Amino acid sequence: MDLLFKQYRKRHIFIISIFSCFISCKPVDVQTTFKGSSRATAYHDSDKMVNTKDYLFVTYLQHTVGDELVIVKRYNKSSKTWDQSSTLGIAKDDHGGGALIIDSQGYLHIVYGSHNSPLYYKKSQSAYDVKSWSTALEISGNLTYPSLVINKNDDLFLAARNDIKGGSWSVRLFKKSNHGKSWDKGKDIVTSDFLKWKKSYGKSSMSISNGYVKFGKYLSVNDKNELHLTFHYFEYVPKIVKTYFNNKVNSSTHFVAHTFSKDLGHSWSDENGNFSTESINLKDISIISGNNDPSKVDCNYSAGQHFFKDDKILFYYSKHYGIETTLHLASSSFPYKIWEEVEILNDDYYLRAPVAASQGTRTIFAVNAIPKDVYVNGRPPANLPLKSKIIIGELDLTSLNVKWNDNNIVVNPSWLPQLSNEYEGDIWYMVTQGARESNDTKVIINKVK
Repeated sequence: MDLLFKQYRKRHIFIISIFSCFISCKPVDVQTTFKGSSRATAYHDSDKMVNTKDYLFVTYLQHTVGDELVIVKRYNKSSKTWDQSSTLGIAKDDHGGGALIIDSQGYLHIVYGSHNSPLYYKKSQSAYDVKSWSTALEISGNLTYPSLVINKNDDLFLAARNDIKGGSWSVRLFKKSNHGKSWDKGKDIVTSDFLKWKKSYGKSSMSISNGYVKFGKYLSVNDKNELHLTFHYFEYVPKIVKTYFNNKVNSSTHFVAHTFSKDLGHSWSDENGNFSTESINLKDISIISGNNDPSKVDCNYSAGQHFFKDDKILFYYSKHYGIETTLHLASSSFPYKIWEEVEILNDDYYLRAPVAASQGTRTIFAVNAIPKDVYVNGRPPANLPLKSKIIIGELDLTSLNVKWNDNNIVVNPSWLPQLSNEYEGDIWYMVTQGARESNDTKVIINKVK
């Protein structure tokens, strides 16, 4: 097994072979299971676990007849019990799971509930407590997939997809200062390519003619108070344009990209390192891998989460070549123009993003893995989702060795994993288990060692 190390800027690529080893690491403590929903722990855009010295906090969706309940729970590490639980509200549908964070004083903050609709924000009324919450504040827009972060001054930043029927969809940023009582009106960071294709769409598909796109994104703030956004870009393109799959609706996810802000979201970087107070057009975005022209790409992409280590940003993503997939870790240092890429290989599995990442002394990641031996004559069986697993790896960034968990951490995952932040080496994971479109699922929570 080897890692392919690629350093590139624009089209210049250099390749070096490096060897890795794979060692088993096992989960510990008693696994916890709760009733879930069809998308209980989706999506990777939103962090749903907060890990502290004494407590673990989680949020997920629980399906009841006709409703998706937004649940928040507290695990007491001393008593080893789930000692508090609250239902914050009802999400619009199974897209409406929450994004959860904690401030420097121990108060929890959450946004939740939307699918092409306003989001709702609440703050816990006591530190390290989920029993009582503030009255919900509405954050206006046609919003989906919230990413919520907090800086060292306890200022809040929220990125979400905002859609406009028959117009350019965007990633929109909202801010709330530490002492502010309300969120601002928001501003677009990145806008879609809808106007480029608009005249060619026709009326063959409501989704296409309405300009549907998805930014598989992740937002963070680092110790330098820089805001970073990574994402993959999914869109429908006119059928006259060749895409990798050339499927019935001609969908394509043809690149992964990055932009950052040095001034708390007022301006954002383009591919040349210039900053603009206007939204970044995709033709000017800094592309890590792929191309803004879908006809020039030989695969589809899926983005995972990113994290920071030794003044670098590191970002997981995968390339999809039909059946086969490859998993990659890209890294860059300020001013984030040059990216280095490591391909993470496993002889037994096809690995695919989205990937959950944990930031701390340990470089832990959780990834969807499909056993290579389940394919028959080059094709997956009808019950392929039942064969997939969530596995956990630990990457040594100095030696580039990977320690793989060879156990079936979670088999038959319905939606992709969540990892908590690290607290003194302590990391937890959470994933939905069950059939993809079923509401009869389980939320699995466990500790990783």
